[in-house]
Parts: sequence; structure tokens; C-alpha cells
Amino acid sequence: MAKRRVAWMWAAWTLAASGCTTLVGLDDGYHLVEGAGGASGETGGGLSSASAMGGTASPGTGGDEGSVPEDVDLIDDMEDGDNAIDEASGRVGYWYSYNDGTGTQTPPDSSEEPPVGFVPEALTPPRGQSTMAVHTFGSGFTEWGAGVGFALNGPDMGLFPYDASAYAGIVFWARLGDAGAAATVKVNVSDKSSEPAGGICDESAGEGEPDRCFDHWSYIAPLGAEWALIVIPFAELTRAGSGAEPTAQAVDVAGLYTIDFGFAQGEDFDVFIDDVGFYR
Repeated sequence: MAKRRVAWMWAAWTLAASGCTTLVGLDDGYHLVEGAGGASGETGGGLSSASAMGGTASPGTGGDEGSVPEDVDLIDDMEDGDNAIDEASGRVGYWYSYNDGTGTQTPPDSSEEPPVGFVPEALTPPRGQSTMAVHTFGSGFTEWGAGVGFALNGPDMGLFPYDASAYAGIVFWARLGDAGAAATVKVNVSDKSSEPAGGICDESAGEGEPDRCFDHWSYIAPLGAEWALIVIPFAELTRAGSGAEPTAQAVDVAGLYTIDFGFAQGEDFDVFIDDVGFYR
């Protein structure tokens, strides 16, 4: 798992070296839109209906199928075309790709040599007015798999906790790139209890022992051929415990570190991710 941290650090370095631009949500009926009454640089506000944004709300959204959050704080809409999330509401972080080194992935693992920068991909055709999204695909992984993600509070290649206690959960748009790829994605959220930087979990713990590091809080989200809005309440995140009951019983929303979208070993995957945000 150390490789994954190197991957994140390389993503941070490439953005810092090239400069960073930010872009708030676009009020066009397809993106998360800028909210009224927020501090300068913050985003939030509402979402129009899922059908108006070129997709549908996902099943399994906190018991309210088809609902769309009305108050969303945009993390990244990818329209600026770089590997940085939007600098808003105290967040600063960078997209990275990661894998176990046994298969092939696009974008390549961000720690590979020679290093390859992580950038969003142009949508053809666009999703309404959205023209860019994160796209990753790959196969052949035999150890633990692969994925993409970002840090929520990672200035200067560091990794610090982010207080998301003002929010109720995570929202994003997703679709399959290849109809034959894995039909679910595991959304992983790391907190003080699962991230080594939190100083709580035990990096030396073996398989099946409680409080093992990298046993992140997660949610299995469905994927389909059409764009769908995925809404994940924090209350529905669970931790596997690696075969044993972990001490922490709920995600520590006041101390989040990363959000990633992962696939297990043996899965062929091909997914587009767009307009990631927190909702209240």
C-alpha cells in the first residue's frame, strides 16, 4: 500500500510544478452549481433534477431512490483539465491513480517511471454542458486491484485530516465506459481510524486483526451504460474489518483524508467519474 501513497505524492508534485487553476461549478443545469451565501471561493447550492442533467439518480441512495441533493459543495467538476480538485471550503488535493503493479491501467499508476501526469479526459459526446471527466480503465490485476482518487487536504505533498462534519455524504456522476466492465465501483473513504496519518490504526496488524490500516470505509455503487447520479450518505459507509470487527463503529467525518474509486483483483474495469461533491 506504500505505493499508493507515492502515487498521491507524485500527483501533488506535478500539479505544484505546473501551477493550479480553480473553477467553480457551472450554473448550466448539468453541473453542480455555485451556492448563494457561501464564502468567496466556496461552492454549493442546488442540483437540478437528475433527468435534466443527462442521467438518473442511482438506486441505493439512502432509502430515497431518485432523490437529488439540493445543497451540494463541489469538490471537482474536472472542467479545468488539471489534476487538482477545486480549492474551496478549505480543501486542496490532487487526483492520482494506483494499482498493485500486476496488470495494466490507464491512466498509469502515478508512481510509475517515467511518471505520467493525471489529467481528466474530454467527453465525446459531452454530458450536457460537462466536457471533462475522470476516466480510468484496466485489467489483469491479481493481488488487490486498482483505482483512482484524491486527497481532501494535501498541501505541499502532505496529508492532513479534513473536517467534513458539515456534510451528510458524497455525491457524484458515473457511467461505464465499456458495457462488459465491472458493474460496480467501491467508493473508499479514509479517516483517522483507517489512514496511517491519523495515528490510530496499526500498520503492523495482520490480515483479520482489528484496526488494520487501509481498511477504509466504503460503499459499493452500481454502474450502468448511462450516466447516473450516485448519492452516498456517510451513515451508509461500512468498514470490512479485514475479517475482524474494527474498534471504530462509524466513519469519523471530522477527520477524512482521501476519497477513491476502486476495483478488486480480477475485475476488468472502465468507468467515468464526474462532478464529485459533498452534500448537506
